[in-house]
Amino acid sequence: MMTFLACLAFALPLRAQDIGTVNFGFDSALLDGPARAEIREIAAELLARSNYKPTVVVGYTDAVGSQGYNQQLGLARARAVQQALIAEGVPVSRIGTVASRGKTELLVAVAGPERRNRRVTVTLDDIFAACRSWRDLGLTQALVGAELEQDLRARLAEAVGAFQQLRQSGTNGPAYQMAGAAREDCGTAVGFEAQAVRKVEYAQRCLCNYARMKVALQAN
Repeated sequence: MMTFLACLAFALPLRAQDIGTVNFGFDSALLDGPARAEIREIAAELLARSNYKPTVVVGYTDAVGSQGYNQQLGLARARAVQQALIAEGVPVSRIGTVASRGKTELLVAVAGPERRNRRVTVTLDDIFAACRSWRDLGLTQALVGAELEQDLRARLAEAVGAFQQLRQSGTNGPAYQMAGAAREDCGTAVGFEAQAVRKVEYAQRCLCNYARMKVALQAN
């Protein structure tokens, strides 16, 4: 049973959707010409989507300097990108997490200066892993569209598959319970037309219970 659950958890990874990367000069949080060009492209991509997923902005540094200094520098870079995206017309409400990982996750494993490590990544968070209640999710009727519908159907398919296999294996724990809840709520959400009053409510229920299911599967 444990082997099955481990395989299922790896089959359903937690992913973020990459939108773009902005690079920086040495020991700097200033946006140079190439960085501003990249930000314009990222902003255009975000504005072209009626996306319900929160935007995540994370800053990184190269390996030069102390851990504490680089943590602050990474955050300064992330905030610079955040402000530049807002200046390009991205609504403040679309930007969720702004954080730093300093020099802890080098893209290129070198001890010296390396521009590719001095970066800010902009992604769309693909899971509400910290979901405590579906009411916490900021989904509105205006964000109901083709992309949400596609995600609801994908989550429904995963929840149905997980529920069936967990039932066949005789598992009756949190993952099974969450898979059942996600299956029910995602199915209900998909069944509503886009303009239906309760579409948003059940879409939020679907997203939240799906996130709980994924966490429960990872814990097994």
